[in-house]
Amino acid sequence: MAATRGRVGWSFGTGVAEWRAGPAIVTNTGGHLVRVVLIYLPHPYLQQPDAQAPLGLMYVGAVLENAGIEVLMRNYSSLLTHQAIDELPEADLYGITVTSLELPQANRFTHLIKEKYPQARVCLGGPGTYTDKYVDWHVIDCICRGDGELAILDIINDLRRGELKQLYDGRMVQDLDSLPLPARHLLNGSQGGNIFAYNHNYKPGGSTILSTSRGCPFKCSFCSAPYFTNMSCGMRYRSPKKVYEEIKHVVETYNVRQFRISDDMFLARRSRVAELCELIGDLDIVWRISTRVKPFDKDIADMIRQAGCREVSLGVESFDDQVLKVLNKGNTPEDNAAALEAAADAGLKTRVLFMIRTPGQTRHTVPTNIRWLRKVPYDIIACTSFVPIPGSEIWNHPERYDIEILDRNLDSYNFYFFGKNGENELEDVIKLKDRSLAELNQETLDFRQFLKSTGKLNGEDEPKDVIKITDRSLAELNQETPDFRQLPKSTGKRKAG
Repeated sequence: MAATRGRVGWSFGTGVAEWRAGPAIVTNTGGHLVRVVLIYLPHPYLQQPDAQAPLGLMYVGAVLENAGIEVLMRNYSSLLTHQAIDELPEADLYGITVTSLELPQANRFTHLIKEKYPQARVCLGGPGTYTDKYVDWHVIDCICRGDGELAILDIINDLRRGELKQLYDGRMVQDLDSLPLPARHLLNGSQGGNIFAYNHNYKPGGSTILSTSRGCPFKCSFCSAPYFTNMSCGMRYRSPKKVYEEIKHVVETYNVRQFRISDDMFLARRSRVAELCELIGDLDIVWRISTRVKPFDKDIADMIRQAGCREVSLGVESFDDQVLKVLNKGNTPEDNAAALEAAADAGLKTRVLFMIRTPGQTRHTVPTNIRWLRKVPYDIIACTSFVPIPGSEIWNHPERYDIEILDRNLDSYNFYFFGKNGENELEDVIKLKDRSLAELNQETLDFRQFLKSTGKLNGEDEPKDVIKITDRSLAELNQETPDFRQLPKSTGKRKAG
């Protein structure tokens, strides 16, 4: 059947895509076939904007391709907005993945899309679609909540009929093994950048991102994931065999052997992790995970290390027991320390995920955190400044956590301590009950100063062992280096050159 390219979209006499248990198909029921462009927004404020590829978009892209729909993908993470708009190709539908904090940016980006292509339609998806309060309906045509792989075909069908709805509640894909492999070829280039601490590369060929499950069984009060988990009725898993087949495909097709497993809770089912480790142990790959402190232990650490895991990001968040209780973490400072020690003993690099300025913080929180961080083993720390995430329990019920949300303008919500241009300014987004903002800000500055003194901040260069001093250990010398490296910064007396 002949196809012709009109001013916008492909048109010919076929066209309603339908989801089936297997691959989606296109049936001859009239309409026109559209072009879709999937967009990962610019992230110029990140230190490493190209570290990971947009996995969710790659899954949606694969479903669209299986349905016979023309799809392009644009990963604009490393570009500025005007550069992205200049490059943006014409399409009938643009799909943009967003987090909650990116909604204002997505609105502005869509304004520019509509200026360039007035007839185009724009749909937002991803975790940021929990609330439509921040969606600019003057330019956004629809949003999709939940899994996009099923909803995208409904959106395409409605677009063909000229009957787009504003809200699509994506049905959850219960059988993750039924999904096609992510369409990594749509990236047309790098599959991912540096994913390991201090930009270390264990294998040549770059990296990519991988998902083995969806959902999280826990309910941390600062996280919006429980909302989406409730939508899906709990955890959903891919079979270890399917994960193995995908990894093998990536190795053989793209020569990529470094993987970031993006699961919210990779360790949710220990027996499944053991089966997966047994399968992938001979693939000559390396990988990293992010996980809660519990149930991480020595047996898990040894098992994943033998299967190629080289780095673990642990959701420590705080060493203040009161803060951990308010955040509903379900672990203690001693649990945090035990997990870090188990990882270090197994030879795993550890990245501590941490927060400051949280509900429950007292005058003792920062000194307590500093005391613990001086004695536990870890390789790198990524610390953020707490902001209430739309959809989280703290966002929905701040009064239960003894805080007042002073600012609900998401443009003010920058939780990164450090960006490409150095330190970010503190924003007064919340106020703790019976605590002054001045006091909270001073505690934050004190803690940030301590973090800089450690030499272990996310994004800093790792000290290199170039010389050894007689009768001095390298470990001792490396421990002294961050303290001295920080001194000139704090005194303001470092000479240029």
